[in-house]
Amino acid sequence: MTIFSFIGLDTWSNAALLGYGLLAGLIVALAFSSQRWLLIYLFGGMAYWLAVEGIQSVISSRPMLAELSEWHSYVVAMGISWLPLVGWVLYRALRYEDVSQAVQQQRELEAARYIEHTPVYDDDYQPRFH
Repeated sequence: MTIFSFIGLDTWSNAALLGYGLLAGLIVALAFSSQRWLLIYLFGGMAYWLAVEGIQSVISSRPMLAELSEWHSYVVAMGISWLPLVGWVLYRALRYEDVSQAVQQQRELEAARYIEHTPVYDDDYQPRFH
């Protein structure tokens, strides 16, 4: 038994071999390029879709939700997968108002220190000529 018989390589067509070979070559070329950060998006998308598949399989295995069609169970799974994102956005939106007020007060204090159209000097500045 060889590795080729294990993965069923003998049943692949020439087009499939060419396609998978090109895909593997492009991924390797991308890994060695300066754009390798794109692989993070590629693998992150795969991980996200595996999570959606897992949620969908849990939903379809529940007896009370088993009457949902496959399409509806995917929609529900994607909605569930977006709940952490919605929570994070709400947290940031509610927190941003407090942060922005503090930043605004700090900017007002800094603006009050300076008078318009006058040079800004350090605190220990001594003029050269009096």
